[in-house]
Amino acid sequence: MTIEFDTSPTAPRALEDAESALREPTPTELFRQEAGPRRGLVLLLVLATIGAGAAQMSAALLTLTLKASVISGDAATTTISISSGIAGLFTLFALPIVGSLSDRSRSVFGRRRPFLVAASVAFAAGGTLLILAPNVALFVVAHLLITTGFVAAGVTITALIADQLPPERRGSATAFLSIGTPVGALFGMAVAVPFGDQLVPLIGIPTALAVGTLLLLVVMLRDPKFDEPRAAFDLRRLVGVFWVNPVRHPAFAFIFTSRMLVFSAVAALNGYQAIFLLQRLHLEAAALGGAILLTVVVNVGVTLLVAPVVGRISDRLGIRKPFILVAAVILGVGLVVAAMAPDFGVYLIACGIVGLGQGVYFAVELALATQVLPDPENPAKDLGILKIADNLPVSIVAAVAPALLAIGAASAADPNFAALFLAGAVSAIVGGFVILLVKGAR
Repeated sequence: MTIEFDTSPTAPRALEDAESALREPTPTELFRQEAGPRRGLVLLLVLATIGAGAAQMSAALLTLTLKASVISGDAATTTISISSGIAGLFTLFALPIVGSLSDRSRSVFGRRRPFLVAASVAFAAGGTLLILAPNVALFVVAHLLITTGFVAAGVTITALIADQLPPERRGSATAFLSIGTPVGALFGMAVAVPFGDQLVPLIGIPTALAVGTLLLLVVMLRDPKFDEPRAAFDLRRLVGVFWVNPVRHPAFAFIFTSRMLVFSAVAALNGYQAIFLLQRLHLEAAALGGAILLTVVVNVGVTLLVAPVVGRISDRLGIRKPFILVAAVILGVGLVVAAMAPDFGVYLIACGIVGLGQGVYFAVELALATQVLPDPENPAKDLGILKIADNLPVSIVAAVAPALLAIGAASAADPNFAALFLAGAVSAIVGGFVILLVKGAR
């Protein structure tokens, strides 16, 4: 008698399915089976993301500068630098802390709903204070409140994807979700056109959009209450908020590293775009605002067209990693074109290529990340750590950019933008190949 073993590719998955059927379902799985997400959940999440992005990005791109000019006059750049530095440091700590608190929530109103309410309150208070702030201290407080709203909204909304949608439905959802912030940024810039420098509408309209969309999500959300007791919160657990062991969870560590590298490439372009247009392409200062708005329109427009389609294809095929590698290479190509751009027209083409890469990347990367979370039942803390990889590259690029810009430069007035953008291209492509090291997901 011979014994035959099933060595087909489907055997491991069949074994996993059998094991899943034998164990007790988790609270999250029970919710998906018995109640399930509300119809239209993804639309509500996208609207809330657009609202939060509009409030945050309109402040970052425009209204903080206008208010700082009113308060500090010629010292406005110093005020913005101080406030941005404090807000950036706060964000790095707040992301995993808010995520951990959300995971541990046992509120009678649900697990995530209280944090959506807190985000709307923070946006409302921050926007109001930014309008009224008479000095630098209150200006910084307003900035921190707006940042708090954005952090709480972003972490909570992302966690809801992991909470309520099974892995095979997350590609399309995260594709739409990931383009919410760029669309919000576009709205925040567009609303400025008819109002000039009037702070009340410039701040009030995006803030109202953020508060309204977040509260709409609060009202419509099916947010189950977790009844099991939470673990005691000791010093070890507090430190663990900021740490995921890369040896025990290598897939998560590789995704974090890949994201850091890819977002560093994007930060290299976005952070130095304005000065590149002025010094290398010789745009007039008066035309800079319109030029940047046009780059945002091209970039976001291409991303909007691509991301939902790629997300749907990825869901159907059940694969993510090849799309991420392709996206990273496309981003690298876009940065190479930007580095060689002789005029604004070619630079717009580069922005379109970068938008294509972002569209493919946004469509699948977050969906892949949700499949390898160290603690799938408590995803918000780990997603908060992952979002550090979105924000930290801005500081990293700011630290290394002066050295790259100085390579072969004849003077400070003729920086080597090509070196900076080409370094960004290499970073993106390496980040794409790092994702191939992720095991446990396709």
